[in-house]
Amino acid sequence: MRNILWAEKLKLKRSSLFIIVLLIPLLILAYELVNLTYRSGYVEKQAEMFGADSMWMFLLYDNSLLLGLGFPLAVTLAASMIANIEHQANGWKQTLSMPISRGKIYLSKFIWLTICMFLSITIFLIGMVFLGKILAFEGDIPWGLLIGDSYGMLVTVLPIMAFQYWLSMTIKNQAFSILIGSVSSIMGLFLAASQATRWLPLAYPIQSSTVILQYEGIGHNPDFTAFLAINLLLGIILFFIGSMHFANRNVQ
Repeated sequence: MRNILWAEKLKLKRSSLFIIVLLIPLLILAYELVNLTYRSGYVEKQAEMFGADSMWMFLLYDNSLLLGLGFPLAVTLAASMIANIEHQANGWKQTLSMPISRGKIYLSKFIWLTICMFLSITIFLIGMVFLGKILAFEGDIPWGLLIGDSYGMLVTVLPIMAFQYWLSMTIKNQAFSILIGSVSSIMGLFLAASQATRWLPLAYPIQSSTVILQYEGIGHNPDFTAFLAINLLLGIILFFIGSMHFANRNVQ
């Protein structure tokens, strides 16, 4: 398995995947920096109006929407780029003719997708800490909330990651999988707004922050653990379904 992962790494070096890893977290952090710098008075009034205990809490709440929209899109683009390396070169027949099980090939590419998303969310976590320090937020750094918001998102998008990865691996036209992923990200915003649809998987990334706006103000999200458990289980199930389909499909 180590040799397969190393071979995949060499393929990915020739792609622009690292740009995707950096793009979403840096765009969100840049927005927050501009927002908290040039609209500091308005932001402080908002934080007070929403009953945030600290600017750290308000930062978590404020970027939860952007991250919930942006990170699934980053997953979509990264999955497409990883799969498209084989599609563009018409290399599937050669890759699958090697004495390696299709399941291992499918798993190795998914591992690299997970690693890339882990790096992306880690960059976001480090960026939030630096942002708070640069802007001199009062109080101790809420490491538990920051880590929960960051890596909780990674768990929450697992079903989307598994589905988009399967879609990208099985359909050569990557415009289709990117379109599905983009529409799904936007749909999640509307699904999360309704009590009737907020428990659908597409709505989870928008709601996966450790903090949420409640009647009494910004506080801890009581559904956060449930979102993590449901998405972890659903992500594993979708991955195995995709893996079995990939192992049995005919390659053109």
